[in-house]
Amino acid sequence: MFEFAQRVRRKLQKRGEELISGVEKWGFKVRLHNRAPSIDILSECLIHKILCCLSFKEATRMSILSKTWLQAWSNLPNLDFTVDYSKCNDMKIVDDTLGRYRDGKIPIEKFELLDDCLIMFLNSFEVLDFPMIDKWLGIVLTNGVKDLTISSYPLFIFAILAVKSVRKLVLKYCILLPVSLSSVVVNCNSLRKLSLSYVRLVDENMLQTLLNSCLLIESFTFECCKGLETMNPQKIKSVSLKFLKIRHCGVIWEIDAPNLVSLKLTWEDIPQIKIVRESRQLKYSRIILECLDSDNVNAAWFCKLRKFLSNSISWSDVWIDSYECNNINIQNLQLDHKDSNPHVDVLNVTIIWKDGESPTFVDALVWSCQPRRLNVYSTRENITFFIDHLMYMKNLSQSTSHESMPQLTQLKDVKAYKFDPRYYKEESWHPVEHKSGELATTNSEKWEWCYFLLDW
Repeated sequence: MFEFAQRVRRKLQKRGEELISGVEKWGFKVRLHNRAPSIDILSECLIHKILCCLSFKEATRMSILSKTWLQAWSNLPNLDFTVDYSKCNDMKIVDDTLGRYRDGKIPIEKFELLDDCLIMFLNSFEVLDFPMIDKWLGIVLTNGVKDLTISSYPLFIFAILAVKSVRKLVLKYCILLPVSLSSVVVNCNSLRKLSLSYVRLVDENMLQTLLNSCLLIESFTFECCKGLETMNPQKIKSVSLKFLKIRHCGVIWEIDAPNLVSLKLTWEDIPQIKIVRESRQLKYSRIILECLDSDNVNAAWFCKLRKFLSNSISWSDVWIDSYECNNINIQNLQLDHKDSNPHVDVLNVTIIWKDGESPTFVDALVWSCQPRRLNVYSTRENITFFIDHLMYMKNLSQSTSHESMPQLTQLKDVKAYKFDPRYYKEESWHPVEHKSGELATTNSEKWEWCYFLLDW
């Protein structure tokens, strides 16, 4: 109990000002540890806020502090369960708890039901008790749930959206079952946030119907889902959408969201995305390219990347993970193409490969992105090579004999900064004076962070 109290105190200390506004923090912690009667001066609303920051199991243990805390725990509006469906005790705990909430008509604001064994991920449903889970969802929806998270369960999503209280819906490892168009909720005005992760869509038109039904949705996450293996473009059209995240869903996308504030993409190849209308409110945009197949990272790949970055929006962050060094045929780069220069604020590069210098890789990298800032995470040897080659490109731009490579000689200035791991503060970044090969003289395989400010 003492160790648990210490853990609770650390959590409360971190978020104390939010949770116990108006209560002197130090005195509260002492009373909590000593379990003095004065702990009951806290209102039930405040106790709810404290318990909601803990897991349901930890919140249950806190109920022994006093009768007031027990009462607050018994009608806690946030419930989260991680269940092994093969264990009767796990099922009984959830069933008894929700039965009490049903009988007492206790409001439920947030409900999480996670599968401890990822049954859906293992493609096995034999142990699932569907009628029991259906009953639980019925209680939760009847009691006015606003924030709902479910995993490893086949469900009719439009039946959930028909409940007007649901504002946030998170589905993981679920199957979205098809429904007839006549039963689809055409206007779902309550949902604000929808997240689909590792979800299987039985009907390839379901995503389109779903987005068309959620008229006021503000946040949409779609990652690693199946069921859209088609060449037909998936259209995301929403005036209300502000936050969009798509990860590893390599189909053709058309995005028409004029009020988008944040756009995050993760792909293994150059994405096929058409921005129908660029949002003037877009503050943050990030694309992550995980180059798992190094054979595809060639001159044609960098040309596609430059074209994508030039024809699309201004990108706040571009991330490239390179797992193997390839020699790029510079002559094959479309140096005379008529695309405008890319708009990239920050380019983050992780270099996994260890052997061999590749100046053509650096050339193709900066040519395709032309970032204002370049962050590199790699071995000391690779970072040293980056510094040396970028300085070479800078010096080349100041010479008069670069007619053969005009696009690669636009770099006017380079400033390098190295991270000092001994201090995790803003001032831990220190300027690096260029002395060829200096960083790699000792411990060349040590991994380091370095960033460059590039002036084009």
